[in-house]
Amino acid sequence: MYDRQTPFRSRSLTTFLISLAAGFAGLGLALTACRAEPEATPRPTVIVITASGPYVATFDEAGDWLIGDSEHSRGRIEDGRYILTLLSPSHLAWANQQRTFGDGVYEVEATLLSGPEASGFGLLLLGSNDVGSFLYCMITGDGRYDIGYCQDGCRIQESLIGGYTLAYTILPGNQTNFLRVELNDGELTFLVNGAPIGQVKGLNYTSGLVGLIGESSPYGGFEAAFDNLHVTEEGNP
Repeated sequence: MYDRQTPFRSRSLTTFLISLAAGFAGLGLALTACRAEPEATPRPTVIVITASGPYVATFDEAGDWLIGDSEHSRGRIEDGRYILTLLSPSHLAWANQQRTFGDGVYEVEATLLSGPEASGFGLLLLGSNDVGSFLYCMITGDGRYDIGYCQDGCRIQESLIGGYTLAYTILPGNQTNFLRVELNDGELTFLVNGAPIGQVKGLNYTSGLVGLIGESSPYGGFEAAFDNLHVTEEGNP
């Protein structure tokens, strides 16, 4: 398990669909929008696992997914789901497997089990070999979403859409939501329950690791469940 304390991030309640031209340096993931840029970081090396075809994780067993405890988080397999627990407020935690993916479709079922509805949880994408740099797409239990990136183990964290944003297609509370991320030629589209809610254009990336991620609010820790992760790379049926 990996975790990192994060400062409180402001939450916007304005619903919008955004297309943001953001330039990235490989998986260094440095923004080139109208804001101060983080310092460039070396291009990370990505693990390559020899495999082909769609990837499916039903979480009936751990497989190559990280499980266990850290100071502020916990990951376990229970009742055919991956359970991610954040024990402290204002923290990020994530877990991953070891196969890399690029353009394609990423899908998972995600459910808030307990904790504040302001808690965020979702997919980690295009992770570097140490999972220190990655993109993420998360929703909250109160119906908001965010698309952003982390660098340097999330010492640098930036939203690509201006922070958590309300989307009425997200089912609130402890209902299961179906998350889908489409990556295609530098364009990321985030869909929840079949409806597109956010889009980011102009990304530059190579393949990377996929994982699950959670972000606790200042109001306390939480627990979320994930099931039926599917990844279908472009060109595979």
